[in-house]
Amino acid sequence: MTDNRLIIALDFSSLQEVKEIVDKLGPDISFYKVGMELYYSAGEAVVSYLCGLGKKVFLDLKLHDIPNTVCLLYT
Repeated sequence: MTDNRLIIALDFSSLQEVKEIVDKLGPDISFYKVGMELYYSAGEAVVSYLCGLGKKVFLDLKLHDIPNTVCLLYT
């Protein structure tokens, strides 16, 4: 059973590192945060990979200063 209250921050710089941790965590984790560093290094591929696994993605690119942070939720 997945628990959507827990969001795992993927603070990595490569898609390979993401694949390793997502594989380790398995099906019990369904929600991941992709930050600016990861998105800029791995691009849309990281979001596509997670969505392809049926995961939810919180894309946090911090394009504006807080409190005006821009965030997108992919499901």
